[in-house]
Amino acid sequence: MPAMGALTEKEIFDQMNTSFRLAVELCDDLARLPLKGPTYHKFRTQLRLIEGCAKQANCWREDTRWLMIGQAMAATHTKAGEWLRGIKMPDGTRVKLAAGTMHPAFVKLAECLKGTHKLAEQIRTQATGRVGMILPEMLPAPHRDTKPVGWTPDMTASGLIIPTGASLH
Repeated sequence: MPAMGALTEKEIFDQMNTSFRLAVELCDDLARLPLKGPTYHKFRTQLRLIEGCAKQANCWREDTRWLMIGQAMAATHTKAGEWLRGIKMPDGTRVKLAAGTMHPAFVKLAECLKGTHKLAEQIRTQATGRVGMILPEMLPAPHRDTKPVGWTPDMTASGLIIPTGASLH
């Protein structure tokens, strides 16, 4: 693969597709194989490649929707590591699954990765209907009550704010 700065858009998306396919296969392996160390290392590598491809797609296409895919891969990496250490019980201990038992979290993760790959393909191929950068949607600002706590909403004729329970005389 060429140096990071010299990648073309086609190479970025080819690598992303390959890494998604391999990540799903490795996820299936992690769900059932007893020796997880080397498989988990390969899985983490593919997740990092997908994250890197998403960041590069963000730059190439000036479309911040790719960043959510990169962030999802980083979160997936963290969660998968926790799952391999065992299922956390309410008392804080971890219980490992019995040998030969399919790990339900990795089975579900494989399906989620397939869905994320499909979403990535939609973002890549679907017309945006816009010209220029695609920035994240702005969320509404949090509600702010500008009245001080513990003060009456009424003011005197002079504009003086009177504390609750206080008297003018």
